[in-house]
Amino acid sequence: MPAVFKTLTSISVWILFIHGLVAIVWGGLEMWVFNDEIKLTTMAVISCSLGTANLLMAAAAAKLRDMM
Repeated sequence: MPAVFKTLTSISVWILFIHGLVAIVWGGLEMWVFNDEIKLTTMAVISCSLGTANLLMAAAAAKLRDMM
């Protein structure tokens, strides 16, 4: 495999990882800081779900990158 595919996979893994962390932090802020009381809002659920999915996809892409 050409090295360009490994490079593109590495970039994708980092983008997914950073977006996953930011989404989870945003969901936490939405739940605790942006509301007067601690409550689970729809926006927090969606944000944390997307963040978790991105972290799982980053792990899968990192595993595929190692197999290249």
